Amino acid sequence: MTPTLESVLADWRERASAARRARATPQADLIDEICADVARAAEDYLRFLSERDAQLRSAKGVRYLRSRFPEWEAQGNARRNAKGDREYRALVVPTRANIVAARERGRRGEHAA
Repeated sequence: MTPTLESVLADWRERASAARRARATPQADLIDEICADVARAAEDYLRFLSERDAQLRSAKGVRYLRSRFPEWEAQGNARRNAKGDREYRALVVPTRANIVAARERGRRGEHAA
């Protein structure tokens, strides 16, 4: 079975702790730094949003999110928390366009990247 990114990061953070206990501080610090960089790069994958936060991020209704929940859950991109509430990986939740910011960039003559 392929390990999840969360479990790989947890395992390596534990290895860093073990290295620190063995007084291998430079190696432990390097492992921690790499884990932090990977976690930052994969933030939208690692972060789960509540259903309400997913609605705010996407401007989609609860019906939209719930209709996709089974598929996303099967893919590992949605889950139920301990209370049974639905949660969605930020990665799969569409992001609402920031119209105000786009208009301001246009007024300043900036182009989309």
